[in-house]
Amino acid sequence: MTNGAIFPIDKLLYQDRRFTPSRRDLLIGVGATTALSLSPAAANSVSDEYLIQGATVLTMVPGAAILVDHDVHVRNRRIVAIGKNIIAPAATRLDARGSIVMPGLVDTHWHLWTTLLRNLADNSDANGYFAMTGRLGRRFGPKEMRLAAMLAAADALDHGITTVHDWCHNIRSPAHARGALAGLRDSGLRARFSYGATRQTPFDQPLAAADFARLHAGWGEWSDGGRLSLGIGWRGVMATMDDRAVAVPDAVWRADLKLARDRGLPVSVHANNSAANSGHVRRLDELRLLGRDMQIVHAVNAEADEIAALARSGASVSLAPSSELTVGFGVPPVAALRRAGIVIGASIDTPALVGAADLLRELRIIQGLANALAADEMAMTPLDALAIGTREGAASLGLDGVAGSLAPGKCADLIVVRRDALSLLPHADPATMILRSLRPADIRVVMVDGTILKQDGLLTKIDRAALTADVLETSARLARDAG
Repeated sequence: MTNGAIFPIDKLLYQDRRFTPSRRDLLIGVGATTALSLSPAAANSVSDEYLIQGATVLTMVPGAAILVDHDVHVRNRRIVAIGKNIIAPAATRLDARGSIVMPGLVDTHWHLWTTLLRNLADNSDANGYFAMTGRLGRRFGPKEMRLAAMLAAADALDHGITTVHDWCHNIRSPAHARGALAGLRDSGLRARFSYGATRQTPFDQPLAAADFARLHAGWGEWSDGGRLSLGIGWRGVMATMDDRAVAVPDAVWRADLKLARDRGLPVSVHANNSAANSGHVRRLDELRLLGRDMQIVHAVNAEADEIAALARSGASVSLAPSSELTVGFGVPPVAALRRAGIVIGASIDTPALVGAADLLRELRIIQGLANALAADEMAMTPLDALAIGTREGAASLGLDGVAGSLAPGKCADLIVVRRDALSLLPHADPATMILRSLRPADIRVVMVDGTILKQDGLLTKIDRAALTADVLETSARLARDAG
């Protein structure tokens, strides 16, 4: 591809020249029948500068969320300008008239290795989520960890997710961790990798501190300029075993927490995710362990004093309503968390329970729960829900300076959405359209860190056919080996 080349949409935005659109018509895209189209050369090449032209830009910046007929200028992996009629003669130009440009979605908690076990939890005693993943997880080696990460990344990109939080709790050796990281690095996604203990690790056994220290010391091998970051998947001070609470020994939880906090790394912990694990947040507060560096996962049965403690501490919460409802954890207290001003992120959690990596599904459920629990249809707007999947999700991971909104200086993590699909007709407010009706096929471009990773259904860094063959062969072998 030559710098300065233009890859136009195939027809003009407004076909009927007698029709003069109002500002609202422009906002919602009345009459838009076309979509961004790149030539095969554009889809398969790499540029360090792009100019995305003429789009409706859903910035997710408070107070300036929707910009009509604007350009987005990307150079050296970052957004350098958003405005009208930007001049960038060296840029590869993408004509995005009739399209919406918005930040990529941010997943805040996903056990990526379970993506290779998608749909296998069938709610039976023998094949429930915990029994099935425990049985098959033991059969994973480093190759399976890498393959699962690649499968998860492909699904994430299809659904417009540009950041994932891999809460990795199947690290059975140092090589397992490196396998998962290799998949993330090679996929092109932005990711937080939280190093955790397996569910079979005895509660009196701390994490592999020496291996974690080596990984952190050599993080330059994995970070790719900061695209991948490191954290700890902490077990907390209470754990659940056979539907009963078990206290994690002080020496163990302190040692694991020290691994993160001595290095200034973020901490993520499952808490209040079942009846047996209730009171976990309260105990963390009593021990003065909550803080802005801590993410609480699930918190479905957090009581009023625990929610107040989270708000005081600045800790964030990750919600995964599809899995929380399916596995029987309970109903996420969305309304109470929002009233307290707690930063919330949305989560895929595990495809073994929820199937496709559809983060918009989670946001729709979160909006529904917020309105139902508040007994108010207006309690959460579509724009509020979309913010949880973008700006707030990034903030919950401490990545709000990097991702989650479109503004000069931010990394170029964005998606381009076509509006000529039947599923998006008739046109309405862009945030409402995206939350309620967007399908993977409507996402024409996915860009992460200034690199196009999906274009018109094609993944540019992941070989879909080879991935499919590897997944089918590996999943058949896992099932055969497990009987």
